[in-house]
Amino acid sequence: MILVVEDDDSYRRVVATQLSREGYDVWEAGDGEAALELLVDGSVDLIVTDLQMPNMGGLELLAEITAGRPDIPVIILTAHATVENAVEALRRGAVDYLTKPVERDDLLNRVGRALELEDLRRENRRLQAMIQVEYDLEGMVGRSRRMQEVYAIARRVAATDTTVLIYGESGTGKELLARAIHQNSRRADGNFVPINCGAIPEALLESELFGHRKGSFTGAIRDNEGRFRVADGGTIFLDEVAELPLQMQVKLLRVLQERTVDTIGADAPIAVDVRVIAATNQDLQLAMEEGRFREDLFYRLSVVPIVIPPLRARQQDIPLLFDHFLRQSCRNQGRSMIEVEPAVLERLLEHPWPGNVRELENLAERLVVLTDRDRIGLSDLPDTISSPEPAAGRLIDGLVASGTPLADIEQEILSAALESNDWNQTRTARNLGITRNTLIYRMRKYGLQRPARNKTE
Repeated sequence: MILVVEDDDSYRRVVATQLSREGYDVWEAGDGEAALELLVDGSVDLIVTDLQMPNMGGLELLAEITAGRPDIPVIILTAHATVENAVEALRRGAVDYLTKPVERDDLLNRVGRALELEDLRRENRRLQAMIQVEYDLEGMVGRSRRMQEVYAIARRVAATDTTVLIYGESGTGKELLARAIHQNSRRADGNFVPINCGAIPEALLESELFGHRKGSFTGAIRDNEGRFRVADGGTIFLDEVAELPLQMQVKLLRVLQERTVDTIGADAPIAVDVRVIAATNQDLQLAMEEGRFREDLFYRLSVVPIVIPPLRARQQDIPLLFDHFLRQSCRNQGRSMIEVEPAVLERLLEHPWPGNVRELENLAERLVVLTDRDRIGLSDLPDTISSPEPAAGRLIDGLVASGTPLADIEQEILSAALESNDWNQTRTARNLGITRNTLIYRMRKYGLQRPARNKTE
């Protein structure tokens, strides 16, 4: 539908007739106010309006359109051809500018071009919307039903300051989701401060989180703001929050309740305005039952829980993610996109992905770096993926079939992993995909100790 706005009745009818004969549906209005009334009643694809009219002129109408309906292109008509008028109309959002009297062919060409341009813009918006479904929330990739549920919760919670607790196995993208929530919140201009609670020695945790004053303890040679104060006005992300010692959990609970931090060596608490997002790969309910996590802190953190499913539970996303990571790696390496044989994708769907999305991303980068050909085949995949039945899968099948209790299976796996790594706790934890603190807890739980005959230090 094209709306022609012109106070000269005869000229308006001429323009309307020329457009109608070309097959366009046309509405007519005698001034800007009448045009706005018609916009309320129906759908308009293009407006052709005179510049100088009584009551409301063309520039005033243009201002109303760009403010309320910026998707409608506007062509200005005027008998007063000046460069100033043309520049002003285009500056305010008009897509074209014609001088009366307009030649029929020129009018039709300009109208056709304006409509074609708007069609391209609408198609672009449609494609962007489709891309947003697949690459949602600042880099999150996935269109499976379970990931769409995650996105829906994240979008709603991003508009608030509510505390969020993200559950997910290692490598599922917990920090990426936390960053996305921050970037889509009113705090986006503030800092996003991540901290891995299991990677900082217990003796340094309080200082790292809440800061210290110079001279407040041995080694405090300068002031340290602490992560909470750095995140003031923004978001702090407490990854692996279950690894916090109980004493530190008490202090974190106070921060959440009071919205202040007790900086070591300071005379008084310091107010902070921080949004807290926490994450864990552990079962906090079990941790509470075992006395490793405070119940009151759990309920403070878990206002809105979000569970990111493991990659094996959303197979629909595997081809999409793999394509995304391949393109990303190809761009980084400065090479053209590599084709993927269908058999490769079938094998990727069969793999259990214990390392989740991180494992898939690493695979894509490895293939781009090591594959000389422009096509990836089964022979290019590492043995851990190219084998249709990994050894771990056969082991689990055998244990399940024998009716072995879960605790015995876990203890056996831990013992074997420790033995194969010469009882090096850091290396064992890394191979198992858990933190060192978690490994130590499990060792204590099952009474696992290095045999005396192996102690050589």
